[in-house]
Amino acid sequence: MGIIKAAFTVGAFILLSRIVGFLRECVMVFTLEVGMYTDALLVALRLSNTFRRIFAEGAFNASFLPRFSKILHVDGEKKSLGNGLHNRSGATAEAMDNSSESGSLLSPHKVLVDVFSALVWTTTIFCLGVLIFFPAVVRIFVSGFDVLGEKFRLTVLLGRISFPYLIFISLASLFGGVLNCLNKFALPSATQSIMSLCTMAALLVGYFYELPSLVTVKLVTVFVLLSGILQSYILYISLRKYGFRVSLKLRCWSEPVRDIMKNMIPGIIAVGVWQLNVLVDTTVASFLPTGTITYISLADRLNQFPLGTLGVALSTALLPTLSQYIGKKDYDHANKELERGIFFALFLTFLATVILVALDKSTVAVAFQRGLFQQEQVKITADALVGFAVGLPAFVLTKIFSSLYFATGNTKTPVIFGTCSVAVNIISLIILVPFKKHFGLALCTSISAFVNATLLMGFVPKNIHLKLSKAFWAKISSQLCAAAVAYGGAVYLANTFWSGELGNKSLKWLIYSGFICAVSIIFFTTTVVCLKLFGQSEWKLWKKHAW
Repeated sequence: MGIIKAAFTVGAFILLSRIVGFLRECVMVFTLEVGMYTDALLVALRLSNTFRRIFAEGAFNASFLPRFSKILHVDGEKKSLGNGLHNRSGATAEAMDNSSESGSLLSPHKVLVDVFSALVWTTTIFCLGVLIFFPAVVRIFVSGFDVLGEKFRLTVLLGRISFPYLIFISLASLFGGVLNCLNKFALPSATQSIMSLCTMAALLVGYFYELPSLVTVKLVTVFVLLSGILQSYILYISLRKYGFRVSLKLRCWSEPVRDIMKNMIPGIIAVGVWQLNVLVDTTVASFLPTGTITYISLADRLNQFPLGTLGVALSTALLPTLSQYIGKKDYDHANKELERGIFFALFLTFLATVILVALDKSTVAVAFQRGLFQQEQVKITADALVGFAVGLPAFVLTKIFSSLYFATGNTKTPVIFGTCSVAVNIISLIILVPFKKHFGLALCTSISAFVNATLLMGFVPKNIHLKLSKAFWAKISSQLCAAAVAYGGAVYLANTFWSGELGNKSLKWLIYSGFICAVSIIFFTTTVVCLKLFGQSEWKLWKKHAW
């Protein structure tokens, strides 16, 4: 499966996940008033999600997937040479095990069983340790909460209920990663909607049965835990179809596991350093007025639509593919796929950035303005949205180039760059937040993302043989010109046809849809014209070969 096709598959389901997540936020602000309960709930969920990104989606995948892909594809081809066992979808586990009996190469099935057992023991012990000292963890995470106050106690309670979700979502990430190595991207991406669906169901149950807000948020955290169990179970059942089985072993520290865990250490530091930005931002937000954490979360939810659909989709599709090409030392194909991925990602990212920055208030109003969420809340959330959105290109490039490093097994370099970005974020927070409040808080995250992306792109290891063509730079220049023209058009439309009063009227949907269509047409048309002026042969973007 090609990079673009795989990215479309992953992106479509991640977009669905983001839509469901957005609906969850809408239900939350509709059923629960923005304040103590929403802040406590979001902090509790953010704690488990922060460690999930470290153990499940970040360091673990960065260390596990390149090695498992090599065992499955590169070593698998050596095993099956001449007997037709291996195909581009990946051989079955039984076939790989049988072929390994006569050779010394690793069996993917045995590696999976060992890694599964190690992951279960590691995450379980870690969760138990965190739960014991959970009040201290929360105090570090949200220093602005009064430790003797009701909001702090509620956050600790909700966090303790939901935190074991980390164990099951880590296993889901393991199973999904193996499916990705088999070029099966749809189901792992589709199951990401499960948590949002479960939490939305809990909120609706609380609303229709008129449960107290305290009971409702407790119910939400229970459903979060159940969603992790369900997601890991669905992915495991799918993995069984390819002949893989897992069992829990005490003696699981085999050589592949030790290698993966050893390489996870710098990866954990790298992802942990980046998640430190989230910790710092949340800590600063906890000192701002009640509701700030919720406003920041809502703005980030809108920002996650393009970031998740493009950045996460491309990095998910790129990692196993680049690992496969680089493992074979086929650098020409690796460069080609990387160029296509970046061009495709930035084309949509620039458009999304223009829409979110130029149409910030109308975007937030269409998304959330109803009930108790009115113009004042729209303005605060819109300010934060602009701060996040200006960094979208940097966020996406960071995801893509991190995949390039991880594909070579280099998890150490991103640690250094991530540390630099955190330092920049902290310095920026000290300078901007006292004056710019919500906007400054979000903007600091974007500034640190630009620093991280610049370092990752500027210091790509020479052994990767990265060579971006002149045609590639001409395409990116065309997109930048188109973004500037589209931004001017979007600002004109917003100033001419939008007002705060429209946020409470159903007409807002029609007007906003018109904005999106007009800006998209301007951006697409200008890009095509610029490509033609720059002498690019593949300027007809409506044709498949142009991508």
